[in-house]
Amino acid sequence: MEMHQLRYFKEIAELKHYGKAAERLHVSQPALTKAIHKLEDELEVPLFNRTGRSIDSSSYGRAFLPYVERALKELEQGRKQLQGMKNPSTGTVRLAFLQSIGTTLLPTILRDFRQVYPAVSFDLVQCSSKEALDLLERGDIDLCLITNFSHTFDAENWVPLKREQLYGYCANAHELAVSDGWPLAQLAAYDFVGFKDEQLMQQQFVKWCREAGFMPTMVFQGTDVPTVAGLISSDLGISILPYYSGLEALPIHRFTITDMDCTRDIGLAWKRGGVLTASAQLFVDFTSGQQNNGF
Repeated sequence: MEMHQLRYFKEIAELKHYGKAAERLHVSQPALTKAIHKLEDELEVPLFNRTGRSIDSSSYGRAFLPYVERALKELEQGRKQLQGMKNPSTGTVRLAFLQSIGTTLLPTILRDFRQVYPAVSFDLVQCSSKEALDLLERGDIDLCLITNFSHTFDAENWVPLKREQLYGYCANAHELAVSDGWPLAQLAAYDFVGFKDEQLMQQQFVKWCREAGFMPTMVFQGTDVPTVAGLISSDLGISILPYYSGLEALPIHRFTITDMDCTRDIGLAWKRGGVLTASAQLFVDFTSGQQNNGF
């Protein structure tokens, strides 16, 4: 079984047409047919049902296709990995990031990096903090741009980039909107909207509330900042959030938490004990060197 046979099989299965598959693959139709017949002989099953000029995957072919797709994807990632190791300025960096970072810090970092290394490409994955940690552990990503609320990372697998202030938010019609600053302890009686319990930002928020002497009453819990902001604007609760440019368009009021250092450290993390590709290491070195230049 050879890789070109798998590529041929995948194209035919998707296009359901030998001629179109041959044209896309830039091979002759007889060569394509011969390769598929050889693959079927090796597997000892028919991969396609042929009725006149029409063709469709057999039950064997449909069962085989997802394995072929995964195999080709893994091989392509392996090829990119080797290219990145050989030449870091032309490789691919697989980077996960939190939604709340995706509209602020991430674009700035990518813009500055690409100005210096335009040939490096990125596979970007937006996800929750828990999902990012799982992706790191499985080796599905090289790096994640994430907060270090729970001190999951240390100097071995973490480069801090920015300390970001978090603020209290309420609807413009809310009684808290009369002031630009409130102690967290004075917010205990109000309903809160926030994030799912497994998200690091929510865990840190609950920790701050406990330090202020109360457990917050959570009436709604979402997964992203825009959703939570929408709930705030409808006066369904108050929240503590990082600054987000999209909030300015909503009828909500921002205020400072005066009795608590509500900040979060954002940085690049990678798998503990893992070896970064040359391109990923180049990105880490560049961003860590730029952290005092406007990030």
